[in-house]
Amino acid sequence: MNHGSGFRWKMAATSIISLVLMSYIDYVTGYELIFSAAYLIPVSLCAWNFGRRAVWLMSVASGLSSWLVDVLSGHSYAQNMVQYWNGFTCFLISLVTGLLLQRLKRTLEERTRMNTDLQKALEDLKRSTEEIRKLQDGLQVVCAWTHRIKVGDEWMTPDQFLKTQLHLKLSHGMSPEASQKFQDEIKRNGQVMR
Repeated sequence: MNHGSGFRWKMAATSIISLVLMSYIDYVTGYELIFSAAYLIPVSLCAWNFGRRAVWLMSVASGLSSWLVDVLSGHSYAQNMVQYWNGFTCFLISLVTGLLLQRLKRTLEERTRMNTDLQKALEDLKRSTEEIRKLQDGLQVVCAWTHRIKVGDEWMTPDQFLKTQLHLKLSHGMSPEASQKFQDEIKRNGQVMR
C-alpha cells in the first residue's frame, strides 16, 4: 500500500512524538521501573511505515534517549559503563525488533501480491477453459474448399482460429511429406529448364 506524503509526514511526527513521550514516561517513572520496552513503539511505527534507514535512525534515537534518561535520572551504578550498556541494549533490541517487523510487513505485502497474481491467473485459466469447452461442445464447420473454419458469422483461417479461439502461439514448419514434394518439384523444374 503506497501512502501519500501527508500520511508519511504524520507517521514521522507520530514516531518522534511517541519517542519523546516514552522517554518522558521512562524519566518520570524513574530507574526503579523498567520502561525500556516502550521504546519499541516509535521503532515499530517506523518499521511499518518507512524503510530500513528510518528503523536504524529511530533505533539510534531510542538508544540515545534511553541513555539520556538514565543519566538524567541521577541513578549511580557500580560501574559507569552500565549506563552505556543499557543505552546500547535498548538500541540493539529496538533495531532487531524494527528490522524483523519491517521484514514481516514486506512478507505480508509479497504474499498479498502473489495471491492477487494467483487469483488473476486462475480467472484467466477458468475463462480459457470455458472457451475451450464451448468450442469442444460445439460443431465446428470447416469449408471443404478453403479449409476455413466458421466461428459465429466469420470464416477464419486455421491459423487465426488457433490464435484467437484457442490462444495458441504458432510457428510454421514443413512436414516430411511436404518437404519431399517440394524437393521433387525443384528437381522436376530443374530438368525442364535445361
